[in-house]
Amino acid sequence: MKTDEEKQNVLAAHEQRRSATLNGDANTVASMMTDDLTFTHANAVVESKEQFVEALETQRLQYRALTDEDVQVRVNGSTGVVSGTVHIVVDAAGTEYDLRVLFTELWVKEGDSWKMMLWHATEVQ
Repeated sequence: MKTDEEKQNVLAAHEQRRSATLNGDANTVASMMTDDLTFTHANAVVESKEQFVEALETQRLQYRALTDEDVQVRVNGSTGVVSGTVHIVVDAAGTEYDLRVLFTELWVKEGDSWKMMLWHATEVQ
């Protein structure tokens, strides 16, 4: 079924972006985001694509762990949503944070590839 295949493609894009973020691979992360991306961190700080990519490039944000605990994928046409819970360990400008968040990613299909348009996180206890 086409939808199941697209769900797998969106999940693969999610995993590639997660891995590139962990590795501090700012170029790969940038290539996987729409130019108008909005990245809302669990502390309610909102960054543009440029700001988030710059944070990876300068190592202001260094992700130590991004461990998915629970993930659901939905696809409707050229829109995909990945949501769930992730355990994050990140060094943010010299301060380490260890948190669990509920997240939502919005993916849009551009040509043959999926690009992340939105990340939104809410910390959970």
